[in-house]
Amino acid sequence: MTEKKFALDPSNTFACVVVRNDESKLLSKMGHDHVIRASDFSSTISLDLDDPGSWKFAMEFPTAAMVVDEDEDRRRVNLDGTVSDRDRRATADNMRARNQLHAKKHKVIRFEVDGARSGSEGQWILNSILRVRGHRCDFEFSVALSLDSTLQVAGRAELTHRDLGMKPYKAPMGALRNREELLFIVDIEAAPL
Repeated sequence: MTEKKFALDPSNTFACVVVRNDESKLLSKMGHDHVIRASDFSSTISLDLDDPGSWKFAMEFPTAAMVVDEDEDRRRVNLDGTVSDRDRRATADNMRARNQLHAKKHKVIRFEVDGARSGSEGQWILNSILRVRGHRCDFEFSVALSLDSTLQVAGRAELTHRDLGMKPYKAPMGALRNREELLFIVDIEAAPL
């Protein structure tokens, strides 16, 4: 057994979802793409390097503490422009509303890994579980993983609102709405314990 443990916290973790504006809608010019980042969490990763099938990991963060459209986050995921404080607050309010994440009832979002296997071209496939709004979404998350003095993991996964048991946000009458597709991005560097 070659188990190693790593500390994960917000200062060395970038975990976000990119939500795209549906440009086919009448009032789409009033909307924009969003990046929503997880914050306010800590976790430990334990990996038995000889047995990837046994890898287990969980990260939980408050729904209400998600960060919306910060300039640095937008640049990191290649979204153009900046978003005013007023628009960020409005987006955060809409995101936490009952018909979206329902933050008052569902106070946390949880991401888990339950085993992994080697993929193609140096990738690892993580058996992943995302729990959002009381709904469980199982999916395979392909990541690049390297282990030197730190554990580095980077990957992207495409899911849909439907996968998460949700419908995309839409303004009254549907003239402004988000697209069904969601892009999840993870880029971490975890220090050994």
